[in-house]
Amino acid sequence: MTVALLSALLLTVTSAPSSPPTPPESDDPPASPPPAAVVAPPEAGERTAPNNVFFEALGSGLLYSLNYERMFEKLHIGLRAGASYFTYAVSSYGRSGNLTLVSFPLLASYYVGWRSHHLQLGLGATILYTGAASDSQGTSFDAERSGAGLAASGIVGYRFMPRDGGVSFGIGFTPLVRTSKFLPWGGANIGYAF
Repeated sequence: MTVALLSALLLTVTSAPSSPPTPPESDDPPASPPPAAVVAPPEAGERTAPNNVFFEALGSGLLYSLNYERMFEKLHIGLRAGASYFTYAVSSYGRSGNLTLVSFPLLASYYVGWRSHHLQLGLGATILYTGAASDSQGTSFDAERSGAGLAASGIVGYRFMPRDGGVSFGIGFTPLVRTSKFLPWGGANIGYAF
């Protein structure tokens, strides 16, 4: 009889539906999921368009140049690199005598100003290549300074560069110095900040 009683008790325990264990009671509120990563908006007055592409007429590229400039807002510095190419036929004999000018202006500028309006103070160098070729009649067109060379360059001017992107422009005095020869020069530019 004892065996029958134990068997019945065992069957009752094993056939009863099992329920998940209940967690112990706690006074703490339920844990909330971790917050999603929040990207902070830029601080008021912080530049959101540090890149600038622009065309400069005259200026550090001599005749013209296409340029890219990257702004480093915390340092108030912009680093610029540009390029230009110009060729001109100097002979009427089949246009085979050409004068060629290639330039690569490289400048670092310090910007002083408020929001989008700046006084630009820059120094750098312009890599120059000048070449002249002979025409089909054998006439030689050699310039005094043919070949590659380097000119020190600078800029003092005004630049409008929108902090949040858009059209930029500027004007300035851009002198060049090459082997003790000083060229007082100037230029104007227009471009786009992004």
